[in-house]
Amino acid sequence: MDALKTTANRTFTENGAPAYSSTTSPTLDAFLALRPHPHAANISQCLAKAWEADAELTLRIIWNARSIHDGKGEREVFYQAFGWLYEHHPRTAIANLPRLVEPLCTRPRKSEAMPHGYWKDLLNIVALAALDDLHPWEEPPTFLHSPKGRLYNPDTAGEKPIHPARLRGGRGKARRWVHSVRAYGPQPTKVERAQTKHARLEAKLQEPKFRALYVMVARLFAEKLAQDASILSQMEQVKQGSDEWWTLSKRLSSAGKWAPTPCGSHDRVTNLSTAICLLLHESGVSSSLRINVSHDVPTPALETHVLRSFFQRWVLTPLRHALAVPEPLMSAGRWKEINYSRVASLCMKQNMAHFYKNDPDGFEAFITKVESGRKKISGATLMPHEVVKQVHALKFTHTRRPVPWELRHKLDNMQLRVLEAQWASLVQRLRESGRLDSALAVCDVSGSMYGEPIHVALALSLITAQLAKPPFSNGFITFSKNPQFQLVDVEKNGLARTLGDMMKFGWDMNTDLHAVFVKLLLPLAVENKVKPEDMIKTLFVFSDMQFDEATTSVHSSAPWETSHDAIERAYKEAGYEVPQIVYWDLAAHDIRGQGLSAIPVTANKKGVALMNGFSPAMLKVFMSDVIAEDATEELKESTVKDEVAKPEEDQELRFDPLTNMKKALAVASFDGLVVVD
Repeated sequence: MDALKTTANRTFTENGAPAYSSTTSPTLDAFLALRPHPHAANISQCLAKAWEADAELTLRIIWNARSIHDGKGEREVFYQAFGWLYEHHPRTAIANLPRLVEPLCTRPRKSEAMPHGYWKDLLNIVALAALDDLHPWEEPPTFLHSPKGRLYNPDTAGEKPIHPARLRGGRGKARRWVHSVRAYGPQPTKVERAQTKHARLEAKLQEPKFRALYVMVARLFAEKLAQDASILSQMEQVKQGSDEWWTLSKRLSSAGKWAPTPCGSHDRVTNLSTAICLLLHESGVSSSLRINVSHDVPTPALETHVLRSFFQRWVLTPLRHALAVPEPLMSAGRWKEINYSRVASLCMKQNMAHFYKNDPDGFEAFITKVESGRKKISGATLMPHEVVKQVHALKFTHTRRPVPWELRHKLDNMQLRVLEAQWASLVQRLRESGRLDSALAVCDVSGSMYGEPIHVALALSLITAQLAKPPFSNGFITFSKNPQFQLVDVEKNGLARTLGDMMKFGWDMNTDLHAVFVKLLLPLAVENKVKPEDMIKTLFVFSDMQFDEATTSVHSSAPWETSHDAIERAYKEAGYEVPQIVYWDLAAHDIRGQGLSAIPVTANKKGVALMNGFSPAMLKVFMSDVIAEDATEELKESTVKDEVAKPEEDQELRFDPLTNMKKALAVASFDGLVVVD
């Protein structure tokens, strides 16, 4: 019977290689299920089983999915996982919301700390809950993703489309175009839409669970904004630019930047700005207004509008000015007043062309100072594949409007310089946490990786090459039909040139992992009589895990042997130990739909780690220079109930999928999470 049970966990990759459908550990399955573009059923089922096995560890898994600095940095995956938590364990979900925006993620040798997420996460969570979209979803909610598609003119169907620019000018019938759908019948007015949203919000506030979530978020914003307003008043009393002024300015949070603007997108759905300004008035921030707020009866509409106006004019505007938020200056056309050092990485990524067009001299001077090390540019929180994708896109950029070649060339060159600087900032931030000892990346460049996964694989392979210590730095292995070792030097040649050279590598349709180890690495070691202690210690395999079968008799009566088992056997026969392998799943979606994709090993396989996601922050788990003592201590004292853990072994010395996951979750920034229900 036991033999039959073992076969239930067997499956095959899309290319016929033996694999497993589960790691046999509920918590590790949940950790792997929270990945980019997940299947809704996977999230719900895996989190339910993991919570039953170990609630505290599962809570850390959910927060790890969001953590920008200590986790996967997957915002929408976190919203779905938090939605499951909010549905089944609402008290735990709401009680831990402050841990999302508190500065808990520390930096080595740095005094400041960063939060797992950002304040806008709180607004998104409340808005999704108000719209009944806070749950694992099959299709992304329209609140997070505005409908996009080809625009059609109902009166000229089949004719040549009018240029989309006419939509902004509002000329003639082009104004009636909508996103892929004709607007039949009378449309609701702005007032009617507002009344519908208000009625829906009032109904939701009758639910105790939603009301608790709403009050928690409003209080978090009100408390932090009151503190920031107090700091701002102190700044006004000291000389601008003095040491005391700068010390105070560093204490300002980003709550003022992300607080809901009255009548903004979040406020139209949640009316949170009203709740926040009422709490601020009660705390004395707007005490100059002679308005009495009662807890028993609603505040009259006129007085509420006065409070909302005060909130925007005398709270949000000064705070955003002090924080050097660029968007108000961009909207007002005051481009030369923008402090580019304070522009967030995503804002820089989306608007660098606008910065250069509207302030060419100032922006170029800033980039020149960044390149010389006199200024810093934000880029450490970007996903590396976003930078790689944008660099690649610049080679194929086409504009709808005619642009002089000289201007286009200057703009492209400036954008490349910005991306190079952001990449350098990203790598430098990672190096603060340490380096990788005796490590090499194996990059899947097969046909199944086309699209987003190939950009992620190339980006993470380059990051690994730059973080690895010599002599294994500045190189990685590509594997498809014919695996090859490639030398790269981003610091010498730049990111754009390096990516251009990488595009010339062999790109085949195969995903032959067996060939990397048995046809490339092992024969070289045998031929050159490499000593076992001189062999590479750790290999990071960046792939979608759909490996080719290692033999031609997989479906026959031969003993079950996965790709990893075949590699292990070949190394043992040659007298070598298999290097530690980190299988990093980059599949663009759950290939098999409901249920996990093919998994190369189970949870207790020695010498292996299982990771996924697009964030290089997870590489910190394997860095050797800076090891958090508290994380190690937490790991030793772990009380995880998974049966795969073996208490007689020293967990600190073990290297297996479950132990490595625990190490990633034992970071001190997750210590404040508590299970309430």
